[in-house]
Amino acid sequence: MKQKKKFKTGVRISALLISLTVAAGCLAGCGVSESDYKSLERRVSALEEMYGSDSGSSKKSSSNASSDSTPNPKSTARPSSGSNNDSASGSSGFDPETVGQDIDVDEYDYVDDNGSKFAFFVFDNKSEFNVNVQVDIECKDESGKSLKTDDEMIRGLEKGKRSYVGFELDKNTDTIVRTLNYTEFSGRTSVISDVTARASKAQGGANLTIINNGSNGTDDLKYLTLFFKGSDLAGFDSGEVPNISPNTNSTIPSVFYGDYDTVDVLIAEDK
Repeated sequence: MKQKKKFKTGVRISALLISLTVAAGCLAGCGVSESDYKSLERRVSALEEMYGSDSGSSKKSSSNASSDSTPNPKSTARPSSGSNNDSASGSSGFDPETVGQDIDVDEYDYVDDNGSKFAFFVFDNKSEFNVNVQVDIECKDESGKSLKTDDEMIRGLEKGKRSYVGFELDKNTDTIVRTLNYTEFSGRTSVISDVTARASKAQGGANLTIINNGSNGTDDLKYLTLFFKGSDLAGFDSGEVPNISPNTNSTIPSVFYGDYDTVDVLIAEDK
């Protein structure tokens, strides 16, 4: 934002220089004394020294257009860079496009009995890097009209780990356009990396066993339980993970009254 403001100021200064230069030219041809003309020329010259010329402002405009650009929201490709890096881009050979090819993404869509629509994206990091995952979505109706945009982020998805983001969609959504942005995470171990979870079939849903292998409690975590009938998503349940002490576990019920064959549970930060 500072760069944009700076450029706008530059535009106003350039316009002032142009007007004074034109005025000087007009005065020179209108019988104005040579001393007045030279005085005006000196004012123009002084302003140019203080603020630069139009050519300098044009270069800054081009630079700002590049630095302030954002990925095309219609693109479903994984952009090659982002602003959420915890380390300098490329510092350890990290290439977002290459890394993105090693991260499996499964999308599950669900419509409940009230017509509410949901979308879940499950990420399985099979790359050699710990990553942040920025997910931007755009909901469109049948005619292609944009209905809603939303975004979520997974911070610190370590290699070999899984996590998810979930969205409640506009009820008229026909198509979801998603944009994924991967950046390298090189901070300390994230909270989700210390937690493992498993689900077992039970009457009225499933029992979730959540194990805290870390040295801190499990504050600000949530779970998503996906219930499948064959390969179709039959339903889901979600909620907060209770505060589990270090090196202990907790079993909590996940409610679902429909018929299902298999169940999967995922953990994410609850921001």
